[in-house]
Amino acid sequence: MNHRNAQKSKYSWILILCIIIGLLSSLYLVFERHQIEKSQNHIENIVDYDAVLRASAFEKRSQQEAFDALRNAGVTAFAIYDRTLEKAKDAGQVKVLSSEEMDSVRVNGAAIKPGATYVALISGKEGYYKEIREDLYHRIGKDKVKELNTSIGPVLELYGATADSYAKMNLGISKLQAQEVVDRGFNVIVRPTNYRNVTSEDIQYVFKRLEGIPHVTGMIFAGKEALGAPNLTDETLALLNKNHIPLVGIEAVNQLQYEPQQGFLEMAAKNNYSVGRVYTIAKEELKKITPEEAAQRFYISDIERNIRFNLFPMYETGINNETVLQTTINYINIATEKLAVKGYEFGPADIYPAYTPNPLLVVITMIGAIALFVYVLQMMLPMSKHTQLVAFFGISLASIVVFILTSGTLITQIWALSSAIMAPVGAMIRLMEEWRRYDGARPLGAIKSTILALLYLVIAALFAAIGGMYIASLLGNTKFFMEFALFRGVKLTFVLPIILVIIAYLQRFPLWNGRMINSKEEAKTFVVEFLTMDVKLYVFFIIAALGGAVWVFVGRSGHTAGVPVPGFELMLRRFLENTMYARPREKEFIIGHPALMLATFAFMRKWPTVIHFLLTLAGVIGIASMVETFCHLRTPVFMSIMRGYDGLLIGALFGVLLIIAVRFMMYVTQWFQAREVDHE
Repeated sequence: MNHRNAQKSKYSWILILCIIIGLLSSLYLVFERHQIEKSQNHIENIVDYDAVLRASAFEKRSQQEAFDALRNAGVTAFAIYDRTLEKAKDAGQVKVLSSEEMDSVRVNGAAIKPGATYVALISGKEGYYKEIREDLYHRIGKDKVKELNTSIGPVLELYGATADSYAKMNLGISKLQAQEVVDRGFNVIVRPTNYRNVTSEDIQYVFKRLEGIPHVTGMIFAGKEALGAPNLTDETLALLNKNHIPLVGIEAVNQLQYEPQQGFLEMAAKNNYSVGRVYTIAKEELKKITPEEAAQRFYISDIERNIRFNLFPMYETGINNETVLQTTINYINIATEKLAVKGYEFGPADIYPAYTPNPLLVVITMIGAIALFVYVLQMMLPMSKHTQLVAFFGISLASIVVFILTSGTLITQIWALSSAIMAPVGAMIRLMEEWRRYDGARPLGAIKSTILALLYLVIAALFAAIGGMYIASLLGNTKFFMEFALFRGVKLTFVLPIILVIIAYLQRFPLWNGRMINSKEEAKTFVVEFLTMDVKLYVFFIIAALGGAVWVFVGRSGHTAGVPVPGFELMLRRFLENTMYARPREKEFIIGHPALMLATFAFMRKWPTVIHFLLTLAGVIGIASMVETFCHLRTPVFMSIMRGYDGLLIGALFGVLLIIAVRFMMYVTQWFQAREVDHE
């Protein structure tokens, strides 16, 4: 080892000590976070009440039997929306008549107006008629609503708009309907729409309808606005808290954050992000997938994305010669059974508390992340111990000041990103240093090389896990749990580790023309030679292939939808989701971990350096992916840990099989070569 390389190993033990202390602090915060996440195990299964009433009309079984079947399938609540005249008519609560249909009706003291819309009382449904009359007075004013005394009883006369407009106009939440749901033994989820030019009176009107109704377990706004938007959402939030009704946001279609609803984000922030999160499937999407796939999507959403409200849409057509309602019941039952196996219970959903980790422990963890940054940096840019400590203490002091001044959100994200990059890079560099211990030795035996390959994979994974723990604790708060804030820089966590490992490899192994690049002069020479070398045509095809691989690799990572997943891979994912605690990532157990094991085997067996280099780069993918898993803060931390463990376990098995397969192919090749020599 030359002087420069020897200098690289001279790190300050103060950095190691701070990394360990930071790790201990992060482990405590991770444990605390796990306890909070573990306690959030109640899920509310919801169905649209009106949709069930319509579907049950086509069932041979009684309405009560239909509701019993829904309860047995796991449904715990029904969603009630603003009533419309159209819905009230379909439910048999009132009659809606045209002026032509009223011609045969005798009206006392008035005449039928052409083009008007009439709402008539149905005997036995007086309560609904009174509610609708009250809603109409509130919505459009008494000057547009006139109550007539007729031969068929009281009738409301509406004019000023078309019959279709009146039929579809939102009236209000029905207290009687809410009470119906409660009387059937279910919870109530309220889905109000906002009023135009909303007033305090409008908001009070909604909550007045809910007075005395027990088991109202959530409010999910319908439409593009929260109730009270844009200026009166504070009143809505105050009434929600006063009545102990959870505020619930709708997860976006791309499964990232929330559907845009004006005023919702502001309400969530003022509630310290202690809100619910509901998942549903668009009706158009539901038509394209099987009930089994629909159930799987709800299952995965709940266990991986902190979803605690499931809004199950109704199928529009039955499948397998079953009714619409039974098809819907079947897929709800499948999802419920899968979740029950995971230990979830069903009823009023658990809402994450407004949790923020202890600031002192966050600062200690952040100092550990800074120590990790300096430690890995000095392995690539040699610096004296004095310089290391000056850099460490200077960056730490500046970061603590920023943490105090900004409440920590920005600076903790920066050091979480640093940990996501530096932890896998540090793991790979330490692995390279271990490889170099065998640089001058004779090739090791195949069995010993395989054992070392397995051992070094585990060591690299454990080193990288430090970064995962730092991320999980630095950003482990309700704002990130509920995805109002996202980890920024996910793509960088895949790209930068590969680039930095390439640099570290060139510093330690004679890949370029038999030389290592560990000085400024050598680096300049490398750049000049690289940019001026002759390139064969086939190189362009290789670069194009590598570019395609990078596009898939980066495009399939992060928070965005990215590159689509092929069907066969979806089948593999579903199999792993149903057979393992947490589905491991393919890039870990299929690509990264086996490649890293083969890289160690290749070095110990003295294979060509270029092969070892390519295997090392492939190995970075798995190690970096393990750390990147913790960047998805919406996923419970224990699941992220188990995902990494499962990936490591299967990856190690695949790695051993890969080494055996490569050895077998080498033996076969040698055997054929020996036969050719014998024939000659």
